[in-house]
Amino acid sequence: MTQLDAYYRAFKEYRKETAENSACEKERKKIIAANSDLDRLESTKYLCKINEDWVKAIEEGLEFVEKAVAEERQFIRTNGEVVPIEKVKKVSKDSVEHLAKHSEMITHVPENEGDLIVPDKLYMVEKLSDYAVYENRFLYMMLVYIRDFIEFRLGKIETLRRTYSGKLKIDKEIVTAKSTMKIKTEIREKRTDNPYPIPDKETEGLIKRIGDCREIVNSLLNTELMTQVAKSPMIKPPIVKTNVLKMNNNFKRSLALYDFIASYKGDGYSYEEIKYKFMPFSEAVAGEIAESARLTSFLAYKIGNGIEETLEAEYQAEEERRRLQEEERIKERIARLKKKAFDSNQSLEEYMIALEDLIKRLEKDNETLERVRQEIEILNNRINALTEEQKELKRRIEELNQTILEKEKEINELNQKYLDEISQLNKAHKEEIENLNAVHTEEITKLKTEFSEKLSATVSEYEGKNSRLQSEIDSMRHTVEKTVQECEEKLAEGRAFVADFENKKKKIEQDCESRVKAVKEELVFVRGELDGIRAREGLLTPSQDYTSRERFKELEREYEAFHKFFTEQWQFTKKEIRKNILRNSDKKGKGKRK
Repeated sequence: MTQLDAYYRAFKEYRKETAENSACEKERKKIIAANSDLDRLESTKYLCKINEDWVKAIEEGLEFVEKAVAEERQFIRTNGEVVPIEKVKKVSKDSVEHLAKHSEMITHVPENEGDLIVPDKLYMVEKLSDYAVYENRFLYMMLVYIRDFIEFRLGKIETLRRTYSGKLKIDKEIVTAKSTMKIKTEIREKRTDNPYPIPDKETEGLIKRIGDCREIVNSLLNTELMTQVAKSPMIKPPIVKTNVLKMNNNFKRSLALYDFIASYKGDGYSYEEIKYKFMPFSEAVAGEIAESARLTSFLAYKIGNGIEETLEAEYQAEEERRRLQEEERIKERIARLKKKAFDSNQSLEEYMIALEDLIKRLEKDNETLERVRQEIEILNNRINALTEEQKELKRRIEELNQTILEKEKEINELNQKYLDEISQLNKAHKEEIENLNAVHTEEITKLKTEFSEKLSATVSEYEGKNSRLQSEIDSMRHTVEKTVQECEEKLAEGRAFVADFENKKKKIEQDCESRVKAVKEELVFVRGELDGIRAREGLLTPSQDYTSRERFKELEREYEAFHKFFTEQWQFTKKEIRKNILRNSDKKGKGKRK
């Protein structure tokens, strides 16, 4: 029996005692009539509406997640080590191949020619199954994320649906010839465990589906595979899209579910606050509240007078009187039963058995009747509540109709204003497009000019550096000719100088290439930034001006021509360097022969 059941049964018994007492009924009517227009009871509940899109996406995606988990992907990890021959349990192909490459592990030659060769040590391989592959770790991370996603939203939805706020306010004054009683009560209650939310079959169905999804996720997390994967560090976004995640349909659809959940915005539900107002009270509600107020008054009177022992003695005396009265009634019934049994020519036992059967049938009928009475009373209470709710709904409908008329008028005004603004904006937009096109043409021309100038400057700078490099080569050649007679020491110094020269030349070449590349990248950045501005304004897609066949071929030809020039020039320079070195070598040889 729940707490609400206990309170309801106790209150029913209390009202059963007071309903038959005329004095209690008289006082109850006086309390009900006193300042009844000030009685107020308000309650608030919440009606939740769940967005079905994320529930449906999770249901459809979990089907493929289950299949992906069932694949139990793994890779074989091989561990090998060289151990003494007596510890080897199994010889594999890898052991034989390792022994063929490491003959030093054979230190004993057999005495007889036909005996087996036994090495002192052998390579032993152990192959272990490892389930912590990236795809399985992705599944574990996704299942944890979905579980938290569901529990966060389901917890909020259930809290809202089971939230109840109530406010009761009573202010009464009852004056009689011999007593004056003032009742001033204000009760404010808020609870989030209300077992009777607003009935809504659609929401209840979605909640059940969400609960089923949560059960599936928890069961998948408790599988042997996920238990093993959980021991490895959890991966963090962004997700690396491996071939399995791209090509395997189960993992591909699982990744799609993760992308949907990770990018989902919003709470996934909405709610409406429903208020119920009971004023004035119905006769049944007013009677129950009056009874509770009178009970509180009685408790204060009993404690204030200190008459609990007196009332307890009177209660016991009344209980004894009722017990004796019941015994007398039972004795009279037994006497009547004996007389009826004698008149029916039956023994007392037979008559009692028949009477017991009749009593059982009557008790069963009485239980049925009591259930029907309780149901009727519950239905009457519901009818009263629905009647009050109907009145409140009619009032709200009238208010909403009035609001709808005002909103329709406001919508018409806004529509007209919207059309006027659209016309003005279209005109301004057209002028802005023309201005932007002119600015864009001017900027493109300017960028082309700047690029040509930068490219020419870069080429000139590169040619200047080549000239300086040639001068340095001539200077180096002169120095080498002077120091040719200093034997091997001077020759080593010359070789070091040549190596240093090669490094400098490469550095200069790299510097030139990086400068040209930087200029090109700067131009691409400027072009990209301009296209981004134009695309943001809706004027042009970023690649429209640069992906045409003619423009791309032109840029490609420029690049190939420059690359060809650079390659040929470098080959020519290398040939000249070789010729100079060979010429110097010939001169040195002739000098020695002389």
